[in-house]
Amino acid sequence: MVELDTRAGLVGKTTIPPAFGLVPELLRHPLAVLRPDVDGPHEREAIEFVHATPLEYLSRWLASNQVFGDDVRLVSVIRWADGMISFGITQPQYHGVPAETREIEAYFHKAGWTRLKDPSGHTVFFNYAFGVMAIDAEKRNCYINEGGLQPFDVILCEPDESLERFLGIYP
Repeated sequence: MVELDTRAGLVGKTTIPPAFGLVPELLRHPLAVLRPDVDGPHEREAIEFVHATPLEYLSRWLASNQVFGDDVRLVSVIRWADGMISFGITQPQYHGVPAETREIEAYFHKAGWTRLKDPSGHTVFFNYAFGVMAIDAEKRNCYINEGGLQPFDVILCEPDESLERFLGIYP
């Protein structure tokens, strides 16, 4: 659930149980074997988005504050009658126009990020100084305004070994 407080210039977000946003995960999918007499791959790997844990959700926003200079704040923890939990956060409302792909790439490159090749087709950057991966750095999550490009809602995470291998982070 998302609410806009125009007077305070904040966007309020509340997670909807049992979800806490999304994180990237490397998943394996079986391939159809059309000719059993021919050797070949029996599965394909792809990065997909899965539900985040509460800790992954909070880590994502902490990283956004540290890496992008965002101002995301945890403002509430809600325990519903059924025992489920939600987090309430606020973040600044960013105005501007959606950035073009070339502007997003230029911003990340200038800020010390390396673009990684993702066979799954996602735009993925890695910052070796922070040890953080950025995924979903798309037009809907990056605005251009008088202050330059501002990423928001870009998913930041520390990749596990399978993502490191798949993306060739440490050749």
